[in-house]
Amino acid sequence: MADNDFHYELSDRELAARIWVRLRPYRRRIGWALTLLVFAVPFVNFHPLVWGFVADALVDQTLTSDVLVMWLSIMLGSYLIGIAAGAVQSYLLEKTGQAFVRDIRAELFSKFQEQSLAYHRDCRTGELVTRITSDVDAMEQSVLQGLTALVEEFVTFIVVAGMVLWISPIVGAVSIMPLAFAFIFIRKYNRRVKSLYAGVRKKLGNIGSFVQDRLAGILVTQSFGRRDHETEKFRENADHFYDSSVKASRLRNTYFPIVSVFGFLNNVIMLGLGAWLIMNDSSLFSLGALLAYRGFWWRLQSPIRTIAQTSDILQRARAAATRIMELLDKPVSIKNKPDARSLGSVNGAIDFNEVSFSYLQGKPILKQVSFSIKAGEFVAVAGGSGSGKSTLLNLIPRFYDVDSGSITIDGTQIKMVTLDSLRKKIGYVGQDHYLFDGTIWENLIYGDPAAAEEEIFSAAKKANAHDFILSLQNGYETQVGQNGVKLSGGQRQRLSLARAFLAMPRILLLDEPTASVEPESEFLIHEAVLKRSRESGGTTVLVTHRIDLLRQAPRILFFDQGRLAADGAHHDLVDGCSAYAEAYLRWEVEEANQISVLR
Repeated sequence: MADNDFHYELSDRELAARIWVRLRPYRRRIGWALTLLVFAVPFVNFHPLVWGFVADALVDQTLTSDVLVMWLSIMLGSYLIGIAAGAVQSYLLEKTGQAFVRDIRAELFSKFQEQSLAYHRDCRTGELVTRITSDVDAMEQSVLQGLTALVEEFVTFIVVAGMVLWISPIVGAVSIMPLAFAFIFIRKYNRRVKSLYAGVRKKLGNIGSFVQDRLAGILVTQSFGRRDHETEKFRENADHFYDSSVKASRLRNTYFPIVSVFGFLNNVIMLGLGAWLIMNDSSLFSLGALLAYRGFWWRLQSPIRTIAQTSDILQRARAAATRIMELLDKPVSIKNKPDARSLGSVNGAIDFNEVSFSYLQGKPILKQVSFSIKAGEFVAVAGGSGSGKSTLLNLIPRFYDVDSGSITIDGTQIKMVTLDSLRKKIGYVGQDHYLFDGTIWENLIYGDPAAAEEEIFSAAKKANAHDFILSLQNGYETQVGQNGVKLSGGQRQRLSLARAFLAMPRILLLDEPTASVEPESEFLIHEAVLKRSRESGGTTVLVTHRIDLLRQAPRILFFDQGRLAADGAHHDLVDGCSAYAEAYLRWEVEEANQISVLR
């Protein structure tokens, strides 16, 4: 099964439980914030009662200056207390929200680092970026801002409903009834919009992936004059996002006006029933009570409107939260066994025992491959395109796991040791010679952050990189740009070699280290690789079809269609393996053509 074949679905309760686990470290802060919220609501909503008391006192002609000052002081004081408590509560929740976002992003990034190369091969980078950025922001809105708004408005509704019922049980009960229908519509809306917002988040992820991919390949787009074509393809993705968003918007703008109408009916009933009672029997309802109800109407309708809007935010954020939890719960295919031990010092002997491997089920790349490499040996791996050469290298540090068979280092199965201890014994330099955005120095010490200056210079010299580094204006402090765009391909590859040399691995794996580099750099890289092999005493496994390296390699493993077809020195394979001889002649012609083009 492919690494990303993973069906994922969470109920609301399961999702809430997963989120709460990550909020638990902040439960005391959240508890204080919610306590302050509940404390603040009655104080902030007390003033309509004061209006009612003062109005009734004016009608009865019993209001004095002292009483008026008392009520005004109570109204102002209660509001200030509520605002102060609300400010502290808001700060506590915002602080918690930022900590939550930080923790989730760190957890996601750590998960990305754990996942296998197969996972990252199948995933679109832009979608992962979308999930760790905008999806996390949307989730934070849901968890703290949205839920806090719901709690605040719910408490407000309970407090205000209690006040209007206290003023007049009859008017209060009748005026609150329409709001029950508003809640029913909100629940129906939530059920229908859930799947729509899941689609919206998916379409947004598609846009992020498309932009990431096309910006990475901008040179190809411009060189083929495909700008209009790519713009049209982007427009198609944007249209899909637009269509999904409009569907959700249409549903929202169908339900929300109905909810608002029920909220306004509350106002109509308050005024109509209150006025009718005053006209017929002022002892049941007073003008002050009607004035207080007018102030409370807004606070009764506001929770309904806010709950409807917040429910909409929560449904958007639920889709984002599900996408995040899907990543966090995705099983890690390459991981340590429970009883894995640390790999100690090694000599560098490598054994493949009947190893088979396939990226896709039923399409094997390596077929029952067996060979042994002695500690300190220099071995070249050659073969046609798709013969499994690069795959073979990727299996040694467990970037992928074998389908069958086993790989051992110094007699120890690599599956029985921890990944970190295994990979620290292995240096790997691939074809893409990736450099991180930063200085040359920062990229080199990635191989050994504790390395001394002399060790760094020595590694750079061994990789034939020291001289060109010093020729740059800022030397080792030169900014290389994203993926080393400010350097040539050969310079990037030599820095990649130096980075690997600095780590001083006992096993060095090189995958076409001179692919796509200029002739001068190719010669320097060849020289560095061969010199390192002679001087370090470590094991070197080199994938190449360069004639010079094949001739100088003491031993060559030649692969043909996923099988080890021949094993021996260059002259032996030319004489004894027709497939190798044919491939060698083809590589000679290719190199000759490349040289003639460069001339």
